[in-house]
Amino acid sequence: MPITRRKFFKVAAATGAGACAALTAPPQASAANRPADPGFGMLNDSTRCVGCKVCQVACKKVNELPAESTLGDGGRLFDSPRGLSDRTYTLVKMHRDEDSGEATFVKEQCMHCLDPACKSACLVLAFEREETGAVTWNSRKCMGCRYCMIACPYNVPQFEWHRAIPDISKCTLCHDTRLVHGQPTACAEVCPVDAITFGQRDELLRIARNRIAADPDRYDPHVYGEHEVGGTGVLYLTKPKVSFASLGLPPFGYKGVPRLTESIQHGIFKYFIPPVAIYAALGGIMAFNQRRNKLKGETEHE
Repeated sequence: MPITRRKFFKVAAATGAGACAALTAPPQASAANRPADPGFGMLNDSTRCVGCKVCQVACKKVNELPAESTLGDGGRLFDSPRGLSDRTYTLVKMHRDEDSGEATFVKEQCMHCLDPACKSACLVLAFEREETGAVTWNSRKCMGCRYCMIACPYNVPQFEWHRAIPDISKCTLCHDTRLVHGQPTACAEVCPVDAITFGQRDELLRIARNRIAADPDRYDPHVYGEHEVGGTGVLYLTKPKVSFASLGLPPFGYKGVPRLTESIQHGIFKYFIPPVAIYAALGGIMAFNQRRNKLKGETEHE
């Protein structure tokens, strides 16, 4: 039966309404993904860190990572890495607060989020949050898309650009090397000033609050990571005059990063209705144009 202009627009309107309904329907996967048992983590107390970088060395040793180096006039010179990389999972850096001018050392590594953005973004489920609290990565599943690098709000996952068959590298909370054997993380074990405390996340929060209550002049009352991005396994304390932002810890909200994107992603691709609707609309436009051109051609030949 020939399609009229009015009929086509009726079909297009109905198709668009169906697509909108699919977009606005609440996706099942958008519920909070906070684990009942958050597992282990670490409390990094920046008021205690002296910048000795012993934790950095221990991390390289337990993960069998090579030293990063630069070439100088006298040959090969080894220096502290400038940032996290596929060869550096833990890094101690000095930051200076813009307002107070006070300098503080702080330890950087994977935050081991309770609701990991890297896991949510991974198309092949190469990332997993273990019962220990560690966020790990499976090389056998990874297809190298690097979506995890884009998704992570802390820019933690690193790509092995120098290898023909690259991996994604980051801190694993010593999951395979120590946690599964009942041992604490290597960095926490060697810290000479107790700036790194390892333990159950709930216990770490208790320790952090006790420190703040016992010495309120020493600490900012906020425990970073308790709620940020849905909660992290790695927590931080700072001085009252040193903001977390100045330590490289952005003031994220309390909502997990995956919760901000999944409702959109799952709504768009739920049952593939919108893509089908788009193709149906395009097909309708093509059919309408073809019929119009055919009728125009027949008219010209009469």
